[in-house]
Amino acid sequence: MTADRQDPAGELVLEVLEGCGPFARREAEQLGTVVSEGPTELRLTVPDLPAAIPFARSWRRVVSASAVLALPARRPRELLETSAQQRIGELIEQVRRAKPRRRFDALRLRAAGADTPDMRRLSAEIAERAGLPVADDGDLVIRVRRAPTAGEWELLVRLTPRPLSTRSWRTGDYPGAVNATIAASCLDLLGVGVQDSLLDMTCGSGTFLIEQLHEVAPRRAVGVDLSEQALELARGHQRAARRRGRIDWVHGDVLGTPLEGGFTRLVSNPPWGTLHGEHESNEQLLGDLMSRAAELAAPRARLAILTHEIRRMHAALEGRTDWRLADEHRFFQKGHHPRLFLLDRG
Repeated sequence: MTADRQDPAGELVLEVLEGCGPFARREAEQLGTVVSEGPTELRLTVPDLPAAIPFARSWRRVVSASAVLALPARRPRELLETSAQQRIGELIEQVRRAKPRRRFDALRLRAAGADTPDMRRLSAEIAERAGLPVADDGDLVIRVRRAPTAGEWELLVRLTPRPLSTRSWRTGDYPGAVNATIAASCLDLLGVGVQDSLLDMTCGSGTFLIEQLHEVAPRRAVGVDLSEQALELARGHQRAARRRGRIDWVHGDVLGTPLEGGFTRLVSNPPWGTLHGEHESNEQLLGDLMSRAAELAAPRARLAILTHEIRRMHAALEGRTDWRLADEHRFFQKGHHPRLFLLDRG
């Protein structure tokens, strides 16, 4: 390598939801070596950062990914030096050259003490070098923090204008919709293949089924929901996602709506708490969903139920012979702690 040629190797810091880490790690390991920095952060070392960025932008189990620049500095004002600013500008240009889906509009600096004079000046200097204004809602997000190595600071430049977890196909919001990175992780555990037939018993705006199409299109996919509004959103989401594979959207109550059975994989994110339904009635609903799933399931089928009603789900499972608990997996999201119950056909 010539002396004036930059080493293309680099690092990415990945933000993940607690519980999604193992699935995000497997996704990231396709590009390089991953080290866990805690339950919500992974650090990925890649041999070629510019080549890795386009692949990183397609991850589905990561909340956000940022390119990392470590700079020797004892205090933030040293990041204003010309040599540091040149390296910051080069990293931003690397991210921009990798062709995000849309251009960055404004810069936003996130840091402890972001309102101090030094940080405000740093924000202004980086923005001027990048040719962008500074804005509170800027989409070129740069985090500044102390590095793990003493005597260094890190700048983390987010690779995308929006977090990766904010799916481009989600054209409308629906109350209680499952987080897409959690849905992708749940589907990893459910293990849907091309020969499977998949039923989402409470599909809402379609997150589970649309996320599945980004991995493997099953032989048959059906989503059922009581809300026509939710199904209309689901149809729009499917069109926006532009994925191969058919989904049949069925309006009705899955507990009574006639459906052709033989599903090998079934999933449900049923109502919980006071957002949808009531705690006491939800325990009955969980039991009814498992009974209906047993009617519609093929031999050796697997059912995944994502619920916040942990105690009531355990109560609903007591004494059942149609489903056997194979695994439980916890997720953590903004104060909520949903758990995925994986059940095998008894």
